Amino acid sequence: MPTVPARASDAVPRAMLPAAKEYRSERQIRTGLYLERLSVGFSLGTFLLLPLFFRGMGRDEVFFGEVYAAGALGTLLSVSLGAAAIKQFGLRRVAPVGSLVFAFGSALYVFASYATGPLYAFFVASFLQGFGWGQVFATGPICLSTTLRNLPEDSKYREASFFFATYAAFSQLGVGLAPFTMRILVGTFHWTYVSAFALGTAAAVVAVALSLITSSRNALYSSFVSGGASPIRDFWLVLKQPSVYFFAALFLAGCIYTSMMNLQTTFAAARGLDYGVFYTFYTFAVVFSRFALSKPISKLSPSTSMIGLLALMTVALASYNWADRSVIVYAIASLVLGGTYGLVYPVMQGQLTKYSHDELVAPTMVYFSLSYFIAVYLFPFVTASFATRYGYWVMPLLLTAAGAMELLVVVYFFRVVAMSPTVQAKSPKWVPGG
Repeated sequence: MPTVPARASDAVPRAMLPAAKEYRSERQIRTGLYLERLSVGFSLGTFLLLPLFFRGMGRDEVFFGEVYAAGALGTLLSVSLGAAAIKQFGLRRVAPVGSLVFAFGSALYVFASYATGPLYAFFVASFLQGFGWGQVFATGPICLSTTLRNLPEDSKYREASFFFATYAAFSQLGVGLAPFTMRILVGTFHWTYVSAFALGTAAAVVAVALSLITSSRNALYSSFVSGGASPIRDFWLVLKQPSVYFFAALFLAGCIYTSMMNLQTTFAAARGLDYGVFYTFYTFAVVFSRFALSKPISKLSPSTSMIGLLALMTVALASYNWADRSVIVYAIASLVLGGTYGLVYPVMQGQLTKYSHDELVAPTMVYFSLSYFIAVYLFPFVTASFATRYGYWVMPLLLTAAGAMELLVVVYFFRVVAMSPTVQAKSPKWVPGG
């Protein structure tokens, strides 16, 4: 009968950790992770100029879509291999790989743009960027979770949601700052697109340096234990955990996010709206809520905060049915959607770690990320198909239904699954033979 290895949290008790002056503290690790995510986010944001650059080359949006698809393939492959890579090579070695590969992809974009190289170079660059971004997205929260082991048990998972929110806020801040900065540099100071991409590559290199520094002399990374006997066995054990319900919730959240972000310009055009209103209010709400409101939210019970936030998010999505009646409705709906989405995601991550066995945290977070990326890359096709056939009036209805389903999943989890006597935080009962 299979047995469960000792918990990762038992591997290095606080009393046995090396001296702080020789090894990095939890605070130093978190700071390094925040700055790395900010740098990667800024770099990612600079390459939002690619459609304009391709248009200047005489290429259309179809070509950009093909290049983007190569990045999607890289992301899905990276996330799929994440758990096995951490198990095989260890977290300390794998942690810097995402930023490193992303930087190589960014540098290849600069080369292909500057030298007007062969078109396949853009596809390779996109694949590398996507692979690196997927690795950062999946591995970063795992790295952050290693700094939570020694928090007081009664507040550990509330603190976790705050740290996850801050981590995500730095990413959104970087992505949001980049287009604003590029607009000034390209529009006012007449930078070329190649120069803008070079700046983005420099930010990616900074991210690599930060990741390498954070990983060095890192006892928490070195002691992290991932998975059991085999990836296949780990996958089935992950599916038997209570946290699997959050996979479904995140998948539905990803459907909402990707549809609103990628189809907002065409939705706004069909309804006679200015899409800039959405992006401005939504981005502000996400960043502000994660920096300013995540701490107060973390003091509430997770069931109260998640159910309340998802209920508000569903109302905001339904409000888009009347967005064309007033720009105020459009702005408020975008503000509420950004704030609720920005807050509920990190709370969900905190609960994911709570309802996962310590030995399975890494594969659980990897498959959690995979469920998100599947929605991000596939669901816009579903939404666009409905909108093309029936009109864009159906888009708010479709996404409101997704929000309501996510709310029902979370309500069922906290009211039924979490109340089960066999479900206890960090209980080995979830693993067969444990």
